[in-house]
Amino acid sequence: MVRENMTVKKTRYISVRNDGEETYVENIPVTGRMRDHLPAAKLRLREIQRVMPLGKWSVTIEQQWKDSGITHFQMLDIVSGKLQESVL
Repeated sequence: MVRENMTVKKTRYISVRNDGEETYVENIPVTGRMRDHLPAAKLRLREIQRVMPLGKWSVTIEQQWKDSGITHFQMLDIVSGKLQESVL
């Protein structure tokens, strides 16, 4: 079987959570590495914590894409730097 040269469309975004519940999502460019967006995401977290200090805030940089019908997910925690991956 010959596989055509196909472009995989990725989606990348910053996910803001309060006490584990997603409250805000912001699309970001898919160019470069996920870690390239760490400074902006860390700034976003600091701004949120400053104006709403009582929340239990967290921010992740996430991306997803489909390849051969399989959905891939990557989540980068901006505080710990831990990268989680899953496939569905």
